Amino acid sequence: MKISAIDIEIIHDSRGVETLEARMESGHSWGVSSVPSGKSRSSYEAYVKDPKEAKSWFEKNLKKELIDKTFLYQRDFDSWLIKFDGTRDKSLLGGNLILALSLSFARLKAHFERIELYQYINKLYRGSIHIIPPTIPRLLVNIINGGAHIKKPSFNLGFQEFHVIPHHENVRESLKAVNNLYNSLEKKVINLFGKNEVFMGDEGGISAPFLSNEQALSLLKEETRELAFNKKHSFDLGVDVAANYFYVKKDNFYRVGNETFNNKELLDYYDHLIHKYGLIYMEDPFYEEAFHDFSILNKRKGIYIVSDDLTSTNLDRTKMAVSNDSMDGLIIKPNQIGTLSEVVEVSDFAHKSGKQLIVSHRSGETMDDFVADLAVGLNAWGIKAGVPKQKERLSKYHRLIEIEKKLTH
Repeated sequence: MKISAIDIEIIHDSRGVETLEARMESGHSWGVSSVPSGKSRSSYEAYVKDPKEAKSWFEKNLKKELIDKTFLYQRDFDSWLIKFDGTRDKSLLGGNLILALSLSFARLKAHFERIELYQYINKLYRGSIHIIPPTIPRLLVNIINGGAHIKKPSFNLGFQEFHVIPHHENVRESLKAVNNLYNSLEKKVINLFGKNEVFMGDEGGISAPFLSNEQALSLLKEETRELAFNKKHSFDLGVDVAANYFYVKKDNFYRVGNETFNNKELLDYYDHLIHKYGLIYMEDPFYEEAFHDFSILNKRKGIYIVSDDLTSTNLDRTKMAVSNDSMDGLIIKPNQIGTLSEVVEVSDFAHKSGKQLIVSHRSGETMDDFVADLAVGLNAWGIKAGVPKQKERLSKYHRLIEIEKKLTH
């Protein structure tokens, strides 16, 4: 497939921050994709180049190298970009520019082959779209936002995301349950703190001056119980701790709200929360180098321990986590690593190691719904796409509904 045209544009994400969008063409086929950005980032993510600088660099140096060049496979294209960049963290081109090009190539190739994007990804992942059919993931919706996603500096909610995981037959019914929960919970939070102290967080969840993680969990558990009784909505609960946010490296302790914990005390704190609130999911309970602490918690079964900052969609980091038995599953974020081929490589290794995949959006999202196709194509256990209140989050859910219809008819 010969590339006949490529353009890079600067657009704005859901936070109003500049990001990149790529359009690629081959004859009458085309693909467009844009890149999200994260506020809470690990030390191992691909370098993010200033969008204006990335666009300028592309137009002066890279565009002429790609026009009229032929690539047969996704791996060929991505490997060419990685080799051209030549740096460990993709700092010459920028991981954001590389990803915009990699994802737009994937959309172009799927269009060229006249197949759905999730089928194309599944074919990359499984070798054939006929081996294991794509499946719809479970929804993990961060209904309360804390940590790096709070809206006022005075707010002191330590954990970053408080998730509900709906139990329903299809995506549409799951979203209905989530919206009912959000609306009823928001009313209670407004009654508790006052309307002027309740905001929409970066990922669409409720941001308010909760006094503690337990207060947030208690309200969430109470509300899910009421909905289970009154509306027959059923949810599991989980948290993204994002412990990097409150780890004090120089003193080797964790500051959660007004309390401090060493590693053992934090383990006991988590045990308390898991049993009191019936949590089934916990993400990044320790900072990004704590493979051993992850593994201790992971041995206490009854809950999914999931890595994000620990593994950073990076194959070497994922191998370390698997060898240490540090997690049951891992977060997959394409912009952490920079190309679709590397995402597939990490996902394949994790799957063969018996680990679950959870495909995730970022706090600064665009209207691109690529992660919906990615989650389905990778047969992921779950997807994190935020609360279905912002148009950038809704686009992912609308795409999941479209895919679900295609898979069930």
